[in-house]
Amino acid sequence: MNINGFQSRRDLVSRLEDAKQYGTNLPVRIALPGREDLFKVYPASVRKSKKGGIFMAGTFNHRRALFLLGKSNLKVFGKYEGKVVYENADFVIKKCRITRTTLDQLRHDFPFCAPVGLPSGSRSLAFRDALGLAGKAQLRAFAGLAGLTMSRQCFQQIRELELHPEDALDAATWTVFQEGYEEGIAAEACHVCTVSGLRTMLQAGYTRFSIEPVDRDTGHLREATKQELLDRIIKLPWPTLRDKFELVFNRYSGKRVELGPIGSTVGGTGMGSGIGAESAMGLEQKPLMITPNEGEILSSICKFSETILQIVELENVLFTEGVRDNVTLEISFARCSEELTPFEHYFLISELLRRDIQTDYIAPGSLDPEHVLLAQQSGGYGLSGNFDSRREWQLFVEESLLPGVPLHGIFPDISYMTALQCIVVDDKELFRSIWETSRNRFENVRKKSGTTLKIDHIELATDYSDDSLPKLLERPYTDAFLTITLPEIMTIRDSEGNRFLRKKLYNYLYNHEGRYTDALLAEYGRIS
Repeated sequence: MNINGFQSRRDLVSRLEDAKQYGTNLPVRIALPGREDLFKVYPASVRKSKKGGIFMAGTFNHRRALFLLGKSNLKVFGKYEGKVVYENADFVIKKCRITRTTLDQLRHDFPFCAPVGLPSGSRSLAFRDALGLAGKAQLRAFAGLAGLTMSRQCFQQIRELELHPEDALDAATWTVFQEGYEEGIAAEACHVCTVSGLRTMLQAGYTRFSIEPVDRDTGHLREATKQELLDRIIKLPWPTLRDKFELVFNRYSGKRVELGPIGSTVGGTGMGSGIGAESAMGLEQKPLMITPNEGEILSSICKFSETILQIVELENVLFTEGVRDNVTLEISFARCSEELTPFEHYFLISELLRRDIQTDYIAPGSLDPEHVLLAQQSGGYGLSGNFDSRREWQLFVEESLLPGVPLHGIFPDISYMTALQCIVVDDKELFRSIWETSRNRFENVRKKSGTTLKIDHIELATDYSDDSLPKLLERPYTDAFLTITLPEIMTIRDSEGNRFLRKKLYNYLYNHEGRYTDALLAEYGRIS
């Protein structure tokens, strides 16, 4: 759609408002009298500021820009750095570059663009997005299904990719403003382990924190001998825990906890396969009995004592900063070597409550009925689980309903692989550069990543013709190989210090925004 020969400010805004009715939010080209510039505006972004003037998101000569439309003497215009690109007696149009300062001011003037804490007890969705440009597709695919956490960022990955924690927030702010979404978003910092990491992400503006145990490899403790467990228990910092081994052991030894009945909560046995395969009404109605033996109690003491201290320390930071009531705190075992057993889940929550720690969510590693039941009857916290597609989320919610239990769904990061699926078709030279650079740098990261993947598993792009090049993405190990080497692609520099592949990657995605969004929508909608 084009807008030519507008007569006034009101005429221009009216035509942009009319373009909203198509619902696609495709950019509208506006012909500025006397200029040859390529000026486009996303119609869904057009909104009036309370301080006066019209704000619009768009592009100017293929570069993203914020446009301010109104009288030249408006005070709010002075808060945005830019230049006037059109002027007449009625109004001016000011073009502003998309910088951190611009987006900070945009969050101030339009609070719905800033991350907030989602309402307590709400159903929510979070999206991993290393490239930070998948938000448009996420909004279109999931708006209305739950509260949205548009920036789920791993603290460690941000450092590996040499990104600033606010980069993801800036991308989410721009997406929300561009798409006209005003329902509020959260921003999640995941895999946070330390006080310094928590403070960094908190100061950047994140509102949801997924705390991960420092030691994720504790599954072997279930198989340890009694003496091995006791040797570890003796070394635990009991004065810091303000407890004694005998007291903890006796709190659970010989006790039986009855919860139930199981059967009216979830359909299927967990995440992934089986979703929707059997009706919740078809499950056997029976109580959940937790009767831990000595080994389970000892291994839980070993497994969780340090984690409890870690959580207490991190929550104290939130209280000290005066933000505990405004953020969401989750304890995640999603990446641990073993998912929690029902007793381990019960033990951890019970011990935290004894220390007045009320977590908002727990990610036990699965969403089996036992975990749902514990959350229901322990009360006061929700569950987090992984989902692969929009359809899988809908089926799970429809089958289970999870009565009384808030649910936080986490979606995988498909941003990079989807980008490469587009690039391999449109820009084969760039794809070959990314693939061969990844292969050449693989040994730099292989040992650090802990992967068993070897360079012999990865084929050369030079062995494939241009027509057959997309088949490389279908080969075994490809996803793991590209994910592991992504930091190399994002941070490798040329002789002048420029991160040249990162720049080329982002230039492609900006110039093929529509194609990339469509590809992401197809991926989010698939049934895995």
